[in-house]
Amino acid sequence: MGNNVIRQLLSIKDLRLECPHCNEEFPVHRARPFSMYEPPPPAAVRIMRDRFESVSEGTADLKEQRRQLREARKKKPDQIAVTTQASSFGQISEQILPAFLTFPYERTDCRILLKPIDYVVFKGLSRRSRIEAIHFVDVKTGGARLSRAQKEIRDCVSGGQVKHKVISR
Repeated sequence: MGNNVIRQLLSIKDLRLECPHCNEEFPVHRARPFSMYEPPPPAAVRIMRDRFESVSEGTADLKEQRRQLREARKKKPDQIAVTTQASSFGQISEQILPAFLTFPYERTDCRILLKPIDYVVFKGLSRRSRIEAIHFVDVKTGGARLSRAQKEIRDCVSGGQVKHKVISR
């Protein structure tokens, strides 16, 4: 029965097929149709074998990706612990930093805020009782970078968008 249908298709003059990948049309005989009820021709066997091998290779790649994902999942708790410890160390160091001799400001000039900026420094306040400058200071450890809010504060200060206001009641 399958061969009868194939013969009928091949007998239709100017019957064309369209490739689903490139939308190019071609004559039906170029498709080399065959019946699924009979052994396939050697060219079809080669195509099916090649496709099966590429699927097998893809399966091997998929298995390797799954293995890598399992390993990454196992390492994740350790990475979280290290990140948490680094963050905690950064927060502690921010609070004790003015006590170090290498800190570039007078400890007594510093007022701690921690969020979103670590310190406001009133330069000259403790020694001369006269403020020469006000500095916004943020301490970063490791490879830490400014947060979005800290960048906005930096930009406001750089752009002169700082005001002083006295509220009386």
